[in-house]
Order: sequence, then structure tokens, then C-alpha cells
Amino acid sequence: MTVDDLRTFYKAKSDAELARILGRDRSVINYWRKGIPLSTQAVFEVSTKGELKANLSPLVSANP
Repeated sequence: MTVDDLRTFYKAKSDAELARILGRDRSVINYWRKGIPLSTQAVFEVSTKGELKANLSPLVSANP
């Protein structure tokens, strides 16, 4: 899932509004733009009763 998925789900018009809705600092939302931690995605998946899905694809490893 991405920040844009969260914005769509919560109907937030901006990252700042999403931060207010989620009770997080805007810097956290900005950090999530690089990738929302899987544990955080899991929390959103559970709290939205599966409407948002955690990205379970394997991460690319530096060591093949």
C-alpha cells in the first residue's frame, strides 16, 4: 500500500490532512512516501478490515 492509497481511503486532500486524520506528524507521512513499513501496513490492513492490503511482495535483497 502507498500513501496515496491511504489518502484515497481516508478521503484526505493532502498529506497534511492525512497526517491529522491518522494522528501522525507530516514528517512520518513524508517518510512513508519512500515505503510504508510492512508492520504499519499490517496495522492498516487489520484496522480497515482488509479494505487496504499490505504489500506482501518480497523485498529485493542486496545479496542474491
